[in-house]
Amino acid sequence: MSNEELRSESRRRPFFARTWNFELRTSPIGLYAVLAVLVFPVFPHFVSPNELSRWALAAAIVEDHSLEISRYVQLLGGGRFEDVAERDGHLYSNKAPGAALIGLPGYVIARLIVGPPSPSNIRATLTAMRFAAATLPLLALAWMVARTARRLRSPLDRTRVAITILLFATPLFAYGLLNFSHALTAFALFGAWALLFVDPSPRRDVVAGALIGLAVISEYTTAIVCAVLILVAWRRAHRIIVGGIPFALLLAAYDYVAFGSVFSLSTASERYAPLRKLVGTGLFGIGVPDMGGALRQLFDPARGLFVFSPVLLMALIGIWRMRRVLTGSAWITLILAPLSLLILFSGYPNWHGGWNVGPRYIVPVVPFVAIGLAFVAASWIESLLAGASIVAVALASLTFPFPDVSFAIPWQTLGVPLLRDGLVAPNALHLVARPLAIAVPFALVLIAALGLQKRWFVLGGAVLMLALSAVLIQMRPPSLTQRLRVGYIEEVYFERRGAMRRALPPGAPIPPSAIARAQSESALPPSSWPF
Repeated sequence: MSNEELRSESRRRPFFARTWNFELRTSPIGLYAVLAVLVFPVFPHFVSPNELSRWALAAAIVEDHSLEISRYVQLLGGGRFEDVAERDGHLYSNKAPGAALIGLPGYVIARLIVGPPSPSNIRATLTAMRFAAATLPLLALAWMVARTARRLRSPLDRTRVAITILLFATPLFAYGLLNFSHALTAFALFGAWALLFVDPSPRRDVVAGALIGLAVISEYTTAIVCAVLILVAWRRAHRIIVGGIPFALLLAAYDYVAFGSVFSLSTASERYAPLRKLVGTGLFGIGVPDMGGALRQLFDPARGLFVFSPVLLMALIGIWRMRRVLTGSAWITLILAPLSLLILFSGYPNWHGGWNVGPRYIVPVVPFVAIGLAFVAASWIESLLAGASIVAVALASLTFPFPDVSFAIPWQTLGVPLLRDGLVAPNALHLVARPLAIAVPFALVLIAALGLQKRWFVLGGAVLMLALSAVLIQMRPPSLTQRLRVGYIEEVYFERRGAMRRALPPGAPIPPSAIARAQSESALPPSSWPF
């Protein structure tokens, strides 16, 4: 269908009906919104560097009218806090500033209620920032995917499948609950693509340019995807650039104030020695593309996208079929957008991104893949894979969404042990009753899963994923070090005294380094939570 035919069809339908179907609004988007209000994974004594670096910038802007975060770094552990840039002895966030600025209204609102920064209120202000900079953009992304699929005449039931998978069966599930930038950049990138290639107009070209600008100042590496979009839409580049100019000026001003030059990014001033060494090679640490690196991002047992979300393999079929409903430029950019980011990070030694769920650096292009599910017919294979994906993502995200790379199959090696011990991420229902705190978040996920087609196969896929991963773990049982790591997480971040001792066999000594680290970290914010 041509773009002109799509616009004609759009004009024949009321605006409300074509953008926000009632059923799509209430479920699964509504279910995820409820979940995001209940759950706030800010753990006691776990100083999440990525999130709190942005929090520190927001605090400095509001409290000190400055970009310097030195006094907040002291609150977060001083010299051991990693995600910091340093210039002339002054400390700044090493993150692109976009997500912190988008989260700033959340910080301001929460600050009016809880007061100035302290260990006891970091959880509140950080969560408020996350709502503004991650949760709301993810919900907007789901709406945009639904709107785009319907504009391309996807059946309503398949559109619902696509957004359910997007929200509950990909790593975006986790990043809508955390103060990372990936949900925000996913929204900005996909929104720009939809405005440029599915429903274009001169005004939308400018808005798309603004979204491209937002993506770049929120995560510098998304510039490769933005370049693809602009190059394919080169005849309209002047309007796109107009939309992006305010964001370019904002970034230039930020870099000038913080780092002394409009051309000096935060990554060039890393304080943490390993990161400084990494970014000193290649292009900000990114080297020549490598096939092995690409395959690890997709199939690594601890981080692989298709390991966490095997249902996205079915989406690839839908993307191929979408060539019938998209213009040539729209379809080629739908393919090149995720491919460009995958290739870029294939040459990055730190491709796994540290403690997190899935290959977080390529998560922003997940919606370019997930929309393909709206254009494939329902099948039992899809439903099996959907159930497997949901259980993997939900278990990892709702227990402790920060597994380090040593946790292969992390939903089984970390999520299941934590859940077995009655431990889930901090949520509002811990203040009411512990059984509700454990049951309700997973019940919301189950309700979303039951909204998929061939639901018995969905449940079967979940059971099969748990059984298969359990068998794999039995074939290669966790080492003493692995068991100690689980015990450490329980003892320090869930405040379960004696957990390290219980995690080890009788008589096995706890390494003095683990004891010393536990004692040191237990003095750090955020404050305790009534698990």
